[in-house]
Amino acid sequence: MSEPADVWILSVPARTPAEAETLSAWLENACDASPVEMEMVDQALIWLEAYFEDETSAKLMLYAFKDTHPKVEAQVRHCGAKDWTTFWRHHFTPIKIGTSLFILPEWLRDHTHIPEGREVILINPGLSFGTGSHFTTHFCLEMIDRLHAEGFKPETMLDAGCGSAILSIAARKFGWSHILAVDVDAMALDQAAENLVLNGIEDGITLEVKDLTRTWFDQKYPLLAANLYGGLLMELAPKLVRACSGTMILSGIRTLEADAVATIFGQLGAVENVCEADQEWCGMLLDCSGCT
Repeated sequence: MSEPADVWILSVPARTPAEAETLSAWLENACDASPVEMEMVDQALIWLEAYFEDETSAKLMLYAFKDTHPKVEAQVRHCGAKDWTTFWRHHFTPIKIGTSLFILPEWLRDHTHIPEGREVILINPGLSFGTGSHFTTHFCLEMIDRLHAEGFKPETMLDAGCGSAILSIAARKFGWSHILAVDVDAMALDQAAENLVLNGIEDGITLEVKDLTRTWFDQKYPLLAANLYGGLLMELAPKLVRACSGTMILSGIRTLEADAVATIFGQLGAVENVCEADQEWCGMLLDCSGCT
């Protein structure tokens, strides 16, 4: 496991969920990585955060952001290695998901009682997204757990926008293999590789840096999980449907976008089997077996 390092954080405030979606899409495109959304109980603002390993990169991104969004009071702040570790240790706690999964921060593995009958997934998120605590990742993990309980065992799986690789690790824990986990962010994949080692996974998962807006896949996957964001899912919908021969898990969708996303995938032949949401986020389980 690599030693913690200093982090520079680009913080962008949004006043409404709709504005947060717009700004998140800009950051996703500019940073080649999904920003993390933070809500403070004592503030009306939604904060979007992008993480950088050096100050220069963070400030260059800040200048680019201000050129296009001059009225938004974005800022860069430094977070020392110790503070960064403390941040995650404060915000990331063990989580039971579905009937079979238990997500465990790696620093708590020697101090936590493991519930009987659950597959343990050790995670150190680093700068990547995906701990299971956010609705979007939690939904995807619940769907994987549900599929496993139903006896589903796909020959191949595509994890599109894998972040920490938590979805791929869950699938591998259930005995699934031939999993391709892709992300546009090379740093996220570095952390994903460390998470594979943490979980004793030596094979069955391939990690690959890939920009889904520019390149695609030659084969079809019986299971495709895409935890991205609504605008990108709608942009990629034809490609996603062509790449899926069976079941598709979608998440990262704002609740206010759910109908638009469902309509686009429905027009392409996908059948919605599950749609779950909280007040802000939504996830879907689709059957793409009849898509052409």
